[in-house]
Amino acid sequence: MREYDGFIPPCGIYCGGCPNYLRDKNACLGAEKHCKVKRCKGIYRCCKDKRGHDYCFQCKIFPCSRFKKFATSWMKLGQDLILNQQQLKVLGEEKWLKKWKTK
Repeated sequence: MREYDGFIPPCGIYCGGCPNYLRDKNACLGAEKHCKVKRCKGIYRCCKDKRGHDYCFQCKIFPCSRFKKFATSWMKLGQDLILNQQQLKVLGEEKWLKKWKTK
């Protein structure tokens, strides 16, 4: 786990626990660059562009099939994105990041 203070993507991944971010800090700058610049075709565009939400939990159909499929792949990497969404909803961004930084 590496500390990360940047943009929290709509999917609720904590970048400090992402294998790409951990592997090479110069290759991946976290969601701040990856999501905002590349605007991933699935979750980001659906949540931010199409529906105008900051996070998936704000959607009336959360968790949709697209999110569930995406979240399944992250379970193998140690992040439960549905739980992350629930915690974001309850804690808010600042407290959520603080929780992850203390893990």
